[in-house]
Amino acid sequence: MSLDELIKMLETVNPSTVLRRGFCNPHSYRGYYRDVAFQPAFEVTVGEMLADARSARGATYEGWKGGDFTMSGYTDCWLSMEGECSGETLGRTLVTYMLGDVA
Repeated sequence: MSLDELIKMLETVNPSTVLRRGFCNPHSYRGYYRDVAFQPAFEVTVGEMLADARSARGATYEGWKGGDFTMSGYTDCWLSMEGECSGETLGRTLVTYMLGDVA
């Protein structure tokens, strides 16, 4: 899922909705530095997730072995702890699950 697709999906939900499982802290993904990753989070609002996703668009993060990588709306998204290479894509199925897991 691209960053713009993620943002559009989050914009369809009430921002005050609290989710049991979500994400936070955008950063450069360890697997592909040009991609953005978000850390798993618990008891987070859709609004907080949306703010993090929006803040990643246009942000520049340092890659793990150097270099600067600027995220765009076309950047692919991952769910991963900072500094790890989880291989877990942040796609439509996972985001739908998160949005349905209301606290």
